Amino acid sequence: MSDLLNPAQLRSVEVTLRTFEKNLRLSAAWLDGEEENGILYRRKLTLPTAQRDVARQRINAALEQIAILARMLDLPPEEEDVIRLIRGRLAVSWANLIDSQSSKLKRYGDVDPEAERTLDPAIRRLVKLVQELESIIEG
Repeated sequence: MSDLLNPAQLRSVEVTLRTFEKNLRLSAAWLDGEEENGILYRRKLTLPTAQRDVARQRINAALEQIAILARMLDLPPEEEDVIRLIRGRLAVSWANLIDSQSSKLKRYGDVDPEAERTLDPAIRRLVKLVQELESIIEG
């Protein structure tokens, strides 16, 4: 069947299937997991048990179909380096933290001058911690 698709088409299908598989597996983990209580978020599953079971069945059916297509198209698994994933998320966090400083918040309106003295040092500490984490995982 892989002869039916040119390399670009095959790559497109491969990326779509891989992304879908990751989303399915994350959904399955959330369905099976416990509630999460972070500092700034709470994750709670409100789906009744019967619906959870049906959702798990559909997830498994979708994963089976992905496996069939992967075999038909001779798609190999792609090995992901977790360090690259962490590095990417840290880079996004670093950029978002930089944009949370008082000088950048002016795009949303006037900023209280006290924010520069109280918010900015805390944000700079977080930026420094991100940089230290990046250094650790790259070292």
